[in-house]
Amino acid sequence: MNEKTRKDSWTVEEDNLLKKIILTKIEQGLTQISGFEEASTLLGRTKQACAFRWNKNLRPFLIKKEETPKKTTVNESFVLPSIKNHLELAMESYGELEQSYAHISQEYNLLKRDYEQLVNWVKQGITQIDKESTLS
Repeated sequence: MNEKTRKDSWTVEEDNLLKKIILTKIEQGLTQISGFEEASTLLGRTKQACAFRWNKNLRPFLIKKEETPKKTTVNESFVLPSIKNHLELAMESYGELEQSYAHISQEYNLLKRDYEQLVNWVKQGITQIDKESTLS
């Protein structure tokens, strides 16, 4: 039987290079997107193609390895800390976001209070003007 292979099929070497680039970026605390950009240049593929390959074919395989503990190999010992570091970075980012939100909420409440105070002063001024104009 004559099997047809796509011209743009991914090779094992390309998969390994993509994995290495993405996991290195995650290990460095950078984004996957920066890894897709670098990989696209080295592999001669689009960023979208690299992202799709990573998310659809490579990442699920790596995550399954983490969920089912087996005898640790060289690749797994590199993958598990990378994913752990990525999750820690995400939680750190969440903490920063939470602090920023609290600060913004506090500033908003101060502005709201000042606004309400100004509105009251304007109302008082209008009431005073109305009283003066009816007395005239």
